[in-house]
Amino acid sequence: MTSTQANEPAPSPPRAGIDWQLAPVDFIWFGKSGAEICAQMKDPKRNGGRDAAGLVEHLRHDASLSGFIPRGWAPGAGRATPPRTFEDHVKDMAVWGAAGQPCPN
Repeated sequence: MTSTQANEPAPSPPRAGIDWQLAPVDFIWFGKSGAEICAQMKDPKRNGGRDAAGLVEHLRHDASLSGFIPRGWAPGAGRATPPRTFEDHVKDMAVWGAAGQPCPN
């Protein structure tokens, strides 16, 4: 789906302005603890080959192309949004990277 149209009416699938593919199954977060997700996020073998700066760049690049990541903050009718803004998320990822990507125990 490469449309920039809104993903409505609910529960229509999200649309983006870029070609995309689903992440590999081993990237899934369902059923994982915060510590497991954190370890996966900072492991280049399981995050698309990115270091901390690369993760932030991935967020910004996807947003510049009207990709799927920022769509979480505008999910369409009937869907809940994250508690903070997309830009807050990008800043948090940068701070996490600058701190050495610490993970909870």
